[in-house]
Amino acid sequence: MTAHALTVRDLDWAVTVLTRRRELLVEQAPIFWRPAPEAAKTHRAFIEHLLMDAGGKGYRTDASVLIAAPRGDGWLIDDAYVPEDHGANRDGQALWDALAADCAGAAVRFVCPTYERERGEFARSVGLELAESWWLVELEGSGGGQAGVEVELPGAAALTVGAPPVYAPPGPILFLPAPTEAARALPAAVEEAPKLGCAAIVVNQKADDSGLEAELTKAGFRQHCDYYTGTV
Repeated sequence: MTAHALTVRDLDWAVTVLTRRRELLVEQAPIFWRPAPEAAKTHRAFIEHLLMDAGGKGYRTDASVLIAAPRGDGWLIDDAYVPEDHGANRDGQALWDALAADCAGAAVRFVCPTYERERGEFARSVGLELAESWWLVELEGSGGGQAGVEVELPGAAALTVGAPPVYAPPGPILFLPAPTEAARALPAAVEEAPKLGCAAIVVNQKADDSGLEAELTKAGFRQHCDYYTGTV
């Protein structure tokens, strides 16, 4: 199995493949990942800009796709999908090898939703290490708030952030990037988020912070998305 570069002629196909992936993810977090109207059209425009104007890299096999976006001195991999019946060890490795041929030694950050178990397993198999995780609580019936609001909570600084254009949750996300006193911060976040019109709360946890992991579990958060880093 070999992979080749994604071209403009492949864009409609790539969007169809990635839409299929997004539909599977929506089932796992229907508020956080609620699709935006015309999400496919928006996604196509983004991928075209990324590949044609912004220096991105894209690769495909017959059924799978990987797109790498420039990030600092390396690459961010988020838009990637390998159907289960094609196996990460076959199509996934071919896509990774194609990226490595073009970008050997470059830093990479690989976004791995926890619901895509094989994706995380593949990240580890190519030598990437877990750097941090996002933990999620969705807030049923809450929304209407404003993105870009800085919030001071007991034990944490927080910020309300908007979703990427392909998603349309009913409100922004209350994001806690680095809680210092989780036992105080998490209950405060759960109390304040609905008042701010937030649709969900996301807390960032460094991989070596087991104490925060325990507090998040106790507070009812679930591990939602893992971020692996290393070199390609």
